[in-house]
Amino acid sequence: MDELLLQNPWWENKDRIKDDVNIKKLKKRKFVYEPSLFKPSELQEDAVYTLRGARQVGKTTLVKLIIKGLLKKNVHPRNIFYYSMDLVKDDKELFGIFMAWYRTAEKNGGRKYILFDEATYVKGWEKAIKHIVDTLGLENKTFILTGSSAIDLRKGSERLPGRRGVADPDRLLLPLSFRQFLRLTGPNIGLKIEGSIDPGDIGKNIDELKIYHKKLDLYLDKYLVCGGFLESINSFFDKDAIDDEIFERYASVIFTEIEKAKKSRNTSKNIFSSILDSLGSRISWSKLAKKSGGISTNTLIDYIYTFSDSFTLHHIEHLDMNKMTGSPLKEKKLYFFDPFYYHIVSKITGIPYIKINRSSIIEGLIGAHLIRNFEPGIYQGFSNIEKTFYWRSARGKEVDFVLAGSKKEIIAIMVKYQNIIDPIDYLPIKNSFKKGIVVSRNTFDIAGDIVTLPVSSFLYILD
Repeated sequence: MDELLLQNPWWENKDRIKDDVNIKKLKKRKFVYEPSLFKPSELQEDAVYTLRGARQVGKTTLVKLIIKGLLKKNVHPRNIFYYSMDLVKDDKELFGIFMAWYRTAEKNGGRKYILFDEATYVKGWEKAIKHIVDTLGLENKTFILTGSSAIDLRKGSERLPGRRGVADPDRLLLPLSFRQFLRLTGPNIGLKIEGSIDPGDIGKNIDELKIYHKKLDLYLDKYLVCGGFLESINSFFDKDAIDDEIFERYASVIFTEIEKAKKSRNTSKNIFSSILDSLGSRISWSKLAKKSGGISTNTLIDYIYTFSDSFTLHHIEHLDMNKMTGSPLKEKKLYFFDPFYYHIVSKITGIPYIKINRSSIIEGLIGAHLIRNFEPGIYQGFSNIEKTFYWRSARGKEVDFVLAGSKKEIIAIMVKYQNIIDPIDYLPIKNSFKKGIVVSRNTFDIAGDIVTLPVSSFLYILD
């Protein structure tokens, strides 16, 4: 019971939530962001929700803010049960911990809120949840289970058929997008754009985007330094630099996930180095494996999927225009998901950040924003990309990104991060897709059904 009280101090006095380490951290921050992943009505559902996302992205803080909000609404403090799973051994221990609380809270009546943090640390966690639901029912209970491994949560969730309670129980917390970053840290920009990247819709907004171009570019430079993680954002805006301790902590977090998946640090470093070396280029799994210390192709794929399912990097496949799906046997393009990861991986590998190709970082950033906007299934991990591809013709003409919902819903996007855009740069889009978008360094233009605009403006359109 002492451990339960230690993790749930609001049972004795609901004002103790203010002393929680995560809540206290928020008071010291210049910038605080509270994502609205759970509507108040959803917290009144009989449901088993999952909250997924990379470690240190803010899942625990969000859970504590949910608890704070429930207490503010006068939910009985004993009806709110939080437990961090870092040291819980298995499903039997988890069930025992739950019952130790439930016996004391059952008599209170009212809805019970069970918030299990890093549930995937527990071997067989889904067995405990299944047993709870089967034994005590889901009525008047709202579960939120967090985890940094999409594959562990996915596999566990799949073993709870008919026991989740609601149709859409999975949530994903990502680092801030450029537009979210700008709203949090930057000037008020009065552009009301709904996120459409249809070339015609973008063309209608070009005059307005031109007005804000310099401000958007200024904040893009900042975003490329600190990315969308609140720790790095607050450190950068407070000191005009990011504390070394933050780099070390995030690097440690990456290795924690690697070791939790029983993977080698050295092999991971080699793979990270190879990805940086081939960033933005097409590469086969076999060639990447060879560059990464001569490991087997299957081992390489296993590592890549581990990194993808912990929301660190993503890869895109070549589009098969006939099937409108990816081509698994063709070369891939790999990128890290958030700009801050490039700084972390630079520290891990010893490759100076200045030697990482900026154009390729920009290209990866555009891909990440397309994925976060148009891939509904990425809560299952970044290995689950179904609409975002690259395309290359038989003659070697390449389009960096193709959003392909169907043959009637294709949007081609080329990244030309350069000062001068020549009409010849449009040809791969014009000849093969008829319409599309060219993302430039600082050029605005409309040429028929092809629109050109700078990176910062394109990212601002997306959310």
